[in-house]
Amino acid sequence: MQTFQWLCQPKAEEFILKVLTSASEKSHFLRYLEKTLYEKTSTRLLDWVDHIEVGYSDELARELDEAGFTSEIATPLYRVFAHNGAKLPLVVVKDQSHPFVGVALAVESIADFLMCQGLSCWIEGSPYSQFRRSCIAKQQGVFVYVVERRGVLSMEPIVLREGELDKIFLAYEKWQTRSRNQKTDSEEEEGLLQAISLAEEIVESVGQGMGAWIVLDVERRFWQSKNLAGQTQKNRQDHLGLGWANHDHHTFRSSRQNFRYLVRLFEILGFHCRERFYAGAEAGWGAQVMEQKEARLVLFLDVDLSPKEIDGDFAHTTLPEQAELGTIGLWCALHGESILKAGMHHLEAQFDFDKLEHDLTQKGIGVMAPFTKLPHLRQAFTEGERWAVDEERIERLVTKGFITAEQAARFKEHGAIGSHLENLERKQGFKGFNQRSVSDIIHRTDPRGA
Repeated sequence: MQTFQWLCQPKAEEFILKVLTSASEKSHFLRYLEKTLYEKTSTRLLDWVDHIEVGYSDELARELDEAGFTSEIATPLYRVFAHNGAKLPLVVVKDQSHPFVGVALAVESIADFLMCQGLSCWIEGSPYSQFRRSCIAKQQGVFVYVVERRGVLSMEPIVLREGELDKIFLAYEKWQTRSRNQKTDSEEEEGLLQAISLAEEIVESVGQGMGAWIVLDVERRFWQSKNLAGQTQKNRQDHLGLGWANHDHHTFRSSRQNFRYLVRLFEILGFHCRERFYAGAEAGWGAQVMEQKEARLVLFLDVDLSPKEIDGDFAHTTLPEQAELGTIGLWCALHGESILKAGMHHLEAQFDFDKLEHDLTQKGIGVMAPFTKLPHLRQAFTEGERWAVDEERIERLVTKGFITAEQAARFKEHGAIGSHLENLERKQGFKGFNQRSVSDIIHRTDPRGA
């Protein structure tokens, strides 16, 4: 199998950081916020930047081109540039040169941010619309905005038409209250089919971008309800009114028999299959990375795989039951499908790596040894939540010969590792993942050894 490799994009990151540094030198508010983000949330200013706004010049056009940015949207007044090979903010280029620079920070709720920061500013766009904006500071030619973005790349605040807000709220409630507590294989398959049907209904009502945003917003909440590390860090970020707008990707696990249903569910929501992920024949698992470009959302979908299956289209074919369960399959057999009862295996968000490890440790949250330590990518899990396991699931695994009586007794008494928060720091605009190192952490979190 030919493996796609993401490359570092140092020129692109250098361009963004140059604009941010210059803006921070002129803006007292940005300097205050940068320091506060680091101290209170263990994050960097770059982790929250949605886009920057700059005026046109021939030199700017040359810099963007040399750094690899391409024009994605053109309007009568501006163009939006993106770097499709990098994990970096968008660049809005005004058609004419002008003296100010804009820095837009992403938050989940502008109103929450304003409240927590003690600010009172006008918010453009309807509540819960696809794009909202508020200008919160103007100093020495630097305009600082906070924005809410839900499934669109638009830079124009959106006013909802009559009845649209009701549709959004109803979509949220339907996904929140859908059936998750399936126990048997047949019940879980039916649960996936019901979820697919509901996703189709939501897309028909609110569109793919908004639908994708709603589904993953709810999935984050469900995961967080079962994960102390997530609750602790979310509370730190909510103290500043930020929410989870620094999310990097969402990881779901699936049994082999239901994997194609999981992929299909997210395709309905506008995700496309990006690179396939395989850590080698000895690993026993693989993943399909999916991306929703308009919503700027990324998924990591894990499944047990044999070496011969990686060359095929494992995301869209029925994978037969194997004689043994790998790490992913056993986790699903113990806890349920990620998209159903278990919830996400982990949420990965962007942080200052060392600062988050220190700050969570101070709050009593254990952090596992890093599984990626590269100049451009660092990753580590918090220690896993241990969940009680349904005895019917354990007995089924013993009957099928997937676990021993000794392992069954241990799961009954102590439960099994469930979910994590992942600490991630990206540099040089690197957008990909470290395949070999991820295999190591998968092995270290196998329920049989944890």
